[in-house]
Amino acid sequence: MKKYIILLLITPLLGQGYSWPTGTGKNLSSNFGEFRTTGYHLGIDIKTKGTGGHPIYAIDDGYVFRVITNYSGFGKALYYKLADGKIAVYAHLSTFSPKLEQRLKEEQEKSQSYLTNFYPKENEFFFSKDDVIAYSGNTGFSFGPHLHFELRDEKGNILNPLTNGINQPDRLAPIVEEIGFTPLNKDSWINGSQLPQNFPVFRNKKGEYLLADTVNTFGKIGLSIKTYDKREGANNKYQPHRIEVYLNNKLYHYLEFEKLNYNVQLSANFISDYRNSRLNLGNFVKLYKNYGDPKVRVHSQETDGTLELNKGYHDIKILIYDAQKNVRTVKGTLFFMSPFNVEVTKLGETNSVVSFLLQPKSIAIPIKSTVVYSFTAFGYADERMDVLSQERVETGLIISLKKDKIKRKSLQFIAQNDIGTISKPSHWFDSNISGDHLTLGVDLDISHTDAGVYIQIQTEKVISEKLSLRMKGDLQYKTIPINQIQPSVYLSAPLLPKEFEAVNQIEAVIGESIQRQVQYKFPFTVIYPDSFTSIISEDGSCSIRTKKGSFSDNTLSWIEPVHKYPKIDAGKLLTRVYQLQPFQRPILKSVQVAFRYPKKLDNKNKHLYYYDKKEGWTFIKTQNNVERRVLFGEVKHLDAIAVIEDKNPPEILNSFPGNNGKYAQLGLDHFKININDELSGFDPNPKSFDLLLDGKKIFYAFQPKLKSLSYQLDEPLSIGNHMLYVELTDQAGNTLKKEIKFNVY
Repeated sequence: MKKYIILLLITPLLGQGYSWPTGTGKNLSSNFGEFRTTGYHLGIDIKTKGTGGHPIYAIDDGYVFRVITNYSGFGKALYYKLADGKIAVYAHLSTFSPKLEQRLKEEQEKSQSYLTNFYPKENEFFFSKDDVIAYSGNTGFSFGPHLHFELRDEKGNILNPLTNGINQPDRLAPIVEEIGFTPLNKDSWINGSQLPQNFPVFRNKKGEYLLADTVNTFGKIGLSIKTYDKREGANNKYQPHRIEVYLNNKLYHYLEFEKLNYNVQLSANFISDYRNSRLNLGNFVKLYKNYGDPKVRVHSQETDGTLELNKGYHDIKILIYDAQKNVRTVKGTLFFMSPFNVEVTKLGETNSVVSFLLQPKSIAIPIKSTVVYSFTAFGYADERMDVLSQERVETGLIISLKKDKIKRKSLQFIAQNDIGTISKPSHWFDSNISGDHLTLGVDLDISHTDAGVYIQIQTEKVISEKLSLRMKGDLQYKTIPINQIQPSVYLSAPLLPKEFEAVNQIEAVIGESIQRQVQYKFPFTVIYPDSFTSIISEDGSCSIRTKKGSFSDNTLSWIEPVHKYPKIDAGKLLTRVYQLQPFQRPILKSVQVAFRYPKKLDNKNKHLYYYDKKEGWTFIKTQNNVERRVLFGEVKHLDAIAVIEDKNPPEILNSFPGNNGKYAQLGLDHFKININDELSGFDPNPKSFDLLLDGKKIFYAFQPKLKSLSYQLDEPLSIGNHMLYVELTDQAGNTLKKEIKFNVY
């Protein structure tokens, strides 16, 4: 009986794992593996009720072996060695436990800087499980008060805390919004299109998600999923823990966000669907590895996840798990068959109805249905047409449409045959709306996706003339097949980057006998992963230089001028704006960007800037070769860049204490100064700021996201007059100097 009782007492203790590191609840603002612009989120962010100063606890017995204080990154943080050998990291703290805080101040005095990085002796700062180790805060690169917590193994790999001893109750399964399909070679098709497509999913009564229709695929394709996890009591969206792909009821591929490290941060752009993100279509997780993608342990190693199936129907099932093994299911059907071509002929019309005959080309399988979309004469999508009637005639289909609905419109037909194959789009238009091809505006666009390089041609109006595409090299022309995907839009099949070697011109040819040529000159450059490569704009003003390993695969790159760009409010544009291409492809290593400027800009306060869709025009750390008149910098994404002049100094928005203010001695325990700089912003290092209290340097903290400087007084100030001297320097070198005088009584 005694043994039985002892077992009852001991068993719960063995199953407890680590303690929760805060006393403010178990709600998270972010979890492990979420995608950020700089990589993965390698920890969990625990909410602290929107305020700082809450106790932070040791999750197990152990000791502090490293302490850092920084303006960015983790801010004020400690590294804690656990009894089992693992390492816990606590970040964005306000203060440490009293003895550790005192040691920190001693180190700051030694270095005469707020910035520290020191290693206490083993067991010098030992804590037992559940001891208060620090207090929560909002230091470093933090968007609000919280605790960033990491768990690492003995080799330095970062582990998912929620599956390694940090328990968080959760009963809600993940949510799914869309499934993405990406063509991966020139023979790939998705519902009659060679472009990537996203499909919504619908939830049934069982809680399963379903694709609304069978998806007709062909060639090599990749899947992606727009999904997020939910937890009780929080509105946040979280990264799921594991995603499994089943093909015909057999596990085919999986991803698991369980173990990562800082060396693979830029690989996050290859795990997320970078194209969808850059086009503002949402955050998708890729369920495949394309050729050349970096190897990351997130993926299963047995397959690459790409699908190239046998002809016929295939069941696809995706299971999405959170860390507590709550699961959500997505089901769908893929029909693997190449698309067919349809010929559309106008049969006749009455006062109210127009009839058309749809006939399959080069295939004897009958057409069973079609959808029809109308477009304006200028190629703008109008509406989906109502089919009034349809009649099967051998392998064809006769349909009727309202006459008044198609007047001065162009039509697009997408058919489906008896076995479920989707056709390529076919088009018909009223001859009265055809534009004059001799004066017609023609635009060309080039994009680089996982499948390869697409060339798209768009005319400003629907034309009756045949349109073709060819590339010109030094010695010969090469014709490129194109498909009409809309009445005024034509698209090539994806091309390999190496096909652009020695190409110096692309021509859109209008008319059977080359009645008109529209020429486009781009200085194309093929980048190979194992080489250093320079890409130069056509005018020679802007260039980029890649490193070995900047790109994961052969990549076509070019630089094109931008004629429409976001407004620059706080500075003056000194050069043209250029777009670095391909902007839809991620890079693994930063690339150097250079701008050649004219003599008239010698005396301008000039620097490089790139455009970020969230932050706006963003400063690039710039070097100036005065003799060559060239500005240099580095970028981690291929964005729009320009040279901008910033002559505006920073500003102080408000401060505590305020200038000429009077404060009770016991009511003044800290300083806080909110600052701002509209364009260049601040580099989070001591050279950007100088704070003196009554002529003596103080070791302030800087919060980059809140743009605030703060300092906690160790003891009350003496009664009388005091002066706080503030000097702020932005990244463009503009400086503000201000004296804040105040009285203590």
